[in-house]
Amino acid sequence: MAEDKPKYSLAARCAAEAVGTFTIVAGGCGAVSAARYAGGPPIAASAFAGSVMIGVYATGSVSGAHLNPAVTAACVATSKPGPCSPDEGLCYAASQTVGAFLAACCNFGMYKTGIRALEKTEGSAAWGNAFGVAHNPKFLGTRALFLTEIGSTAALLFGVNAIVDPELGAPPQAAPFLIGSIVGLLIFVTGPVSGCGMNPARDVGPRLVTLLASGPSSALGPSPAWTYTLGPVLGAIVGSTAFSAFKSVLHAKPDA
Repeated sequence: MAEDKPKYSLAARCAAEAVGTFTIVAGGCGAVSAARYAGGPPIAASAFAGSVMIGVYATGSVSGAHLNPAVTAACVATSKPGPCSPDEGLCYAASQTVGAFLAACCNFGMYKTGIRALEKTEGSAAWGNAFGVAHNPKFLGTRALFLTEIGSTAALLFGVNAIVDPELGAPPQAAPFLIGSIVGLLIFVTGPVSGCGMNPARDVGPRLVTLLASGPSSALGPSPAWTYTLGPVLGAIVGSTAFSAFKSVLHAKPDA
């Protein structure tokens, strides 16, 4: 008989959420930093995909690997991909943001010289997508950016729900790879125009480092920062709700 899975304390689960989100920001935003400030290869989408995969593998059995306040919000609001109480959700979101902030501190420590050099020519734009998400205003206005963040995060959560669904889902061992692949694909498609945030912690944590290092004007930057928090939260709820509706269609009685 298989042993029951261990039950972890809230502190342990919050620590897992912080570590997992740290991994995403250290790997994904670290790759962006390497490309922007040190001439590294432009592999952000692949780096984020791999970082998400590692974070989910490392923390899934402890906390469920939300690693994203938008995912946590969907769990609280819809109980999908898994149930989460409001109090627990607040603790998770705070832990995720702390993990993202600490990872951004590490990235800043490594690339400070390159950031300061780029600031001289680009101003606050030098921080974009490495320390706070930024969009390309040539392609998207504020409304379109907001809708893009909603849509990309909804697609992510619909896919995550499908992957972990006990009836339709993939083998548990494959879930981290598949979730990371969805993240990478969405960044490939929408990243060049919207920045493809999809994760408020990945934006807020690094943006706090920008605030401390270069002040409010650089932290807020040219992109409307609120879109990268509100858009993903709404999108995650929409995506999980859409998956629930999809499941209800599947379970409808066939025509006679």
